[in-house]
Amino acid sequence: MVASAGRVRQITEAIKSFLFGAMLDGLVRDAFEKWGRAEYALMLVTVGDILGYPISSYYRLRLLPYWIRRLDPWKRYFLKERDFIERLA
Repeated sequence: MVASAGRVRQITEAIKSFLFGAMLDGLVRDAFEKWGRAEYALMLVTVGDILGYPISSYYRLRLLPYWIRRLDPWKRYFLKERDFIERLA
């Protein structure tokens, strides 16, 4: 009887975990995408001169040590040619 109670608890936990993931997966992905876009926009404002945008800012020098690892993906993101069909997917 004890083994079956433990098994039932495992099954209910698995179902609860599955439903939690199924309902919140889209929300979490959306939140991370919005966070990433906001960070890229802030990077554009502060270090946009790398791409040719003539923006000067005092804060760029203070934020650059935190963004040095992210500059290559950021440049690829902004310089990538996009089509409007990509936004539909």
